Amino acid sequence: MVATPNSRLKLILNPIAGGGYGLKILPQVLRCLERHGLEVEVFRTQKKWDACEAARNSLNYKAIATMGGDGTFNEVINGALGNDVPLGLIPLGTANVLARELRIPLDPIQAAHVIARGNTRRIDAGKADSRHFFLMAGIGLDAEVVKLLEANRKGNISMAAYAIPILKALWNYKFPALDVEVDGKLVAEGAGFVFVSNTRRYTGPFVITNRARVDDGLLDVFIFPGRDYLKFLKYTAGILFWVADRIKEVKYLQGKEIKVSSCDEVSYQLDGDLGGPLPVRFQVVPGALNIIVPG
Repeated sequence: MVATPNSRLKLILNPIAGGGYGLKILPQVLRCLERHGLEVEVFRTQKKWDACEAARNSLNYKAIATMGGDGTFNEVINGALGNDVPLGLIPLGTANVLARELRIPLDPIQAAHVIARGNTRRIDAGKADSRHFFLMAGIGLDAEVVKLLEANRKGNISMAAYAIPILKALWNYKFPALDVEVDGKLVAEGAGFVFVSNTRRYTGPFVITNRARVDDGLLDVFIFPGRDYLKFLKYTAGILFWVADRIKEVKYLQGKEIKVSSCDEVSYQLDGDLGGPLPVRFQVVPGALNIIVPG
């Protein structure tokens, strides 16, 4: 870990993550961190973007640790990016994509031991206009699911909570026509939906951009050209069996800058939270994040 004149650690806790499990396990996590000589200050989030503000005001800390899911960690990186304070993760979310990608233990106490040991690794971040992400962006159907989910969200999210928004999106969704540029070259016109990713995993057990690496200085782009439900079912089967990149008409590319636009009204999502409407420009920010990982 980067040497600092103090041993202060800011622990940003999302109290509803994991169905409130973070509050239950917090005393044990604190004992673990304090046994390693860390002076822990706990910040409990109360509303959206609290974690971002707490991370922004943490320049003079040895490290920032997040107890929550990928959405909470997205807020933390948007607040902490640029101050180079090491970031630790105690995963309590539904998918915990980054933890799985970096082999951070899903058990909170084991994850706390990883943070205490302080081994760090540089990974890339993505940038969508002015907002940063560390996992992936989805343009089209999955963003519509996120929009429906957020509109009806009450408290913690489970995998089962996605079922109704997915069914509603499928019932009403009109596949848009998406145009995609990668590093200044038009690579697709009228595509059905697009993923831009920094990691192999999409969510839970699903792997879409299986060639992605978090530290290669590139974003991976997955383009599904079809715009009907039969094509969608074909692509979904490919995702479920980890062979979507083998489907003949699918395009898999890598680049440093990706632009997605449409004449239709289309939303995109970032790390599982609604981002905004198209057009959007994605850029890679190489080595932007200093993440605490297993040694």
